[in-house]
Amino acid sequence: MALTIEQMASEVRAGLDSKLRVRGRSLDAQIRKAGRLLPRAVKRDAIYLAQALPLAANPKLARMIDMDKARQSHRNILAFLEGIDMAAQRRTAALNLVASIAFALLVTGILLLFVLVQRGFV
Repeated sequence: MALTIEQMASEVRAGLDSKLRVRGRSLDAQIRKAGRLLPRAVKRDAIYLAQALPLAANPKLARMIDMDKARQSHRNILAFLEGIDMAAQRRTAALNLVASIAFALLVTGILLLFVLVQRGFV
């Protein structure tokens, strides 16, 4: 089944929304908001699809689009997005939060002990 540029872009937009939680009015806006979440090659492919989207709306300009490159870009982006594990990201975020709280408590305890020793209470 041959996908059109619009269908490819809508699949990429849905993937960016579901996997990276990046929302925007257009694919361009989503790519800008994604920023460093996307590797350079994937971002380049997404930009190619975003630039091909307005060309596809005009029949004469649509011939300028390299459909093989568009399909390859679409496959690369979806392959990257499929490799993202949302559960692992949530676990990592929770562990980072717990670790930062534990570190803050440790530093506070050490500081409290230091002050108590300096004042002669311990």
